[in-house]
Amino acid sequence: MASLSNVRMTLLYLATFAFWALIGFAAVNALCTTITLVALFRHRRERSDDRELPRVAILLCLRGADPQLAGGLRRLMNQQYPDYEIFIVIDSETDPAWGVVKQSVDDAGGKSAACQVHISTLRQRLETCSLKCSSLDQLLDQIDNSFEVVVLADSDLESHPTWLRELVAPLDDPRVGAAFGNRWFLPAAGWMGSLVRQVCNAIGVVTMHLGQIPWGGSLAIRASVIQESGLRETLTRSIVDDGPVRVALREQGLKLQFVPSLLMANREDCDLRFAHNFLTRQLKWTQTYMSSQWPVMLVYTLGVLGIYMVTVVLAIVCALAGFVDEAIWFAVGAAIYSGTVMTLWFLLDVAARRIIRAQGEPVPGFFGVQLLKLPIAMLLAVVIHVSAMVRASVLRRVIWRGVTYEVLGPNEVYLLNEQAMEASLESANVSL
Repeated sequence: MASLSNVRMTLLYLATFAFWALIGFAAVNALCTTITLVALFRHRRERSDDRELPRVAILLCLRGADPQLAGGLRRLMNQQYPDYEIFIVIDSETDPAWGVVKQSVDDAGGKSAACQVHISTLRQRLETCSLKCSSLDQLLDQIDNSFEVVVLADSDLESHPTWLRELVAPLDDPRVGAAFGNRWFLPAAGWMGSLVRQVCNAIGVVTMHLGQIPWGGSLAIRASVIQESGLRETLTRSIVDDGPVRVALREQGLKLQFVPSLLMANREDCDLRFAHNFLTRQLKWTQTYMSSQWPVMLVYTLGVLGIYMVTVVLAIVCALAGFVDEAIWFAVGAAIYSGTVMTLWFLLDVAARRIIRAQGEPVPGFFGVQLLKLPIAMLLAVVIHVSAMVRASVLRRVIWRGVTYEVLGPNEVYLLNEQAMEASLESANVSL
C-alpha cells in the first residue's frame, strides 16, 4: 500500500510539473506566434514608383521539371516591373526542364513577355558545393554591373503580377540589404504527409520571421552586397544559397527584411516519408548555418515536444490504472497545450490564406476532410519534428534531387555522386 502511495505521489508531482511546464511553453509559443501574426495581419503591399525601381536580374536554377515549372516561368516573364531580365541555368540539355523552358520561352516570344530570358546549361559541376550553388556561381558571372538587385527564385514559385515590385520595395531603405518572402503549403488532396508538412512549416514561418532566416525561393539581394561580401566565392563552398546571404548581411551590418505580403502558396502533396525527409533537410540547413543557436533550438524543441509526448502517454496510463487525479492533471496540461497550438496554427492559416487571396490566387476551402485529419496530423507532426531534428543534428550525408552531398560545415560541402534525373519522376520526388 505504501509503495502504491509513493507511486501516486510521484505521478502527481510529475503531473503537476508537466501541467505548468506545458502552460509555460504554450505561453511562449503564443507570444512568438502573435508577433508573426501581427506582421501578417498588418501587412500592406508596398509598390514603388517606376522611376525609383532598380534594374533586376532574376536567377533560376533548374534540375528536373516540376509540374508547376511552365506556369511559374510564365508568371515570372510577365511581372509588372519595368526593367528586369531572367537568367536560367538548366542541369543539362537532357534534363526534363530543358524542353519545358524552351517551349515556355518560345510561346512567350510571340506575345507580350515583359522581359528578356537567358537560358544556358550548367557548364561546371563544382565538387565543393551543391549543384544549385554551382549554377548560381555561373549565373552571377553572366550578369553585368547594370543590375542593382539580384533575385533568387525557386522553380515551384507561383508569383503574382506584382510579386517583384513587392519583393524589391524594402530595398528603398539603404539599411536593408535583402528582402524575402516565404511559402505556405496549401495541399489540394490533403494527404497525411502534406498536412504534417503544412503543420511543421507553420513553425518554420514563425522561426524564420523572428530569427531573420531568409527563404531562397523568393529572395532579393542588393548587388553591392554580393560584390562587397564575396558571396559568390562563398557559394562555391555552400550547400544552399540563403544561409550564406544571412551571414553576409550580418557581417556588413545590413538588415534582412521579411515581406509578409509575399507568403506564397505551395499546392504540392506528399506522403509521410517525403515530409520527414523534407523537414530533415530543411533543419539540416538551419543547423549548418546557425550552428551557435542550434543547441538552444534543439534543447527547447526537444524539451517541449518530449514533455508533451510523455504527458499524453502518462495521461492514458494513469487513466487506465484508475489514478484519476493524476490523469486529469496530465490530460488538462496536454489539452491546453494542444488547444493553444491548434488555435495558433489556425490563426496563421487564416492570415496566410488572406494574403494569398489578396494576391489574386485561388485558395482551397478549409473545412472538410482535411480539417478532420488535422488533429492526427498535429500529433504525427510532433513525432516527425522530433525525429527530423535529432536526425539533422547527426546527419552528414544528404540526398537532394538525386544528388548525395557530404555536409561537414557551412564551408565544407562535398558532392559525392549524382543520379540522372528522369522525366517520369513525380513532383514529390523532384521538387523542393
